[in-house]
Amino acid sequence: MNNLTEIQNTAFTAIGPCRIAALSLMALMNEGAENAKAAEIFKLSAKRLETAHKMLTIGLPDLLKSADHDFPPLVQEQLDQSVAALTPLINTIRNADEQVANLPKPSEKFSEHCLYVLEPTVTQFLTDMTQNLLDTQKKKNQDREREMLDAISNAESVGRNIQLIAFNASIEAARIGDMGKGFAVIATEIRELSGKTQVLLDDIAGFLRT
Repeated sequence: MNNLTEIQNTAFTAIGPCRIAALSLMALMNEGAENAKAAEIFKLSAKRLETAHKMLTIGLPDLLKSADHDFPPLVQEQLDQSVAALTPLINTIRNADEQVANLPKPSEKFSEHCLYVLEPTVTQFLTDMTQNLLDTQKKKNQDREREMLDAISNAESVGRNIQLIAFNASIEAARIGDMGKGFAVIATEIRELSGKTQVLLDDIAGFLRT
């Protein structure tokens, strides 16, 4: 996956839900409910937190490496801070061993961490990550279009030269007389083919410039 927009979508989808999961886990710890609904909420929250943690620590770095892209220092620092903010929650769900009853007793420190550390940290990272990846992909697209236009411009120049050569060849063939008839036919075909190629290149260039 080399397209940074696709990487942004994949990462956002995996990381974003961890904020809701953190609040759900906090609510479970505060309510202390032990029923099927609570178990279902715990399982879903744990899955979202693990998915986000895996994306931040393994998935996203691998995707960025495949796209040959590095975050600027500030965004990389925010990624590291998001991992650090998630770690206490990951430890909590793993220690609970998928059992709501094994969750620790509610604490003001844990609630403050979910509300005032994890949520703003992850949100800021997602915001800046999205901006960085989308801006970089936009620049890549612009650079690619410019390179394509340059290549087409060069091809147009070559096409014009071929037409000129073919035209001169036709003149020389006419001077030779009967012996140059076959050569004249070939030169004419080359000139016509070059003309068609020129039209095609003009159409492509026009499409890219719009």
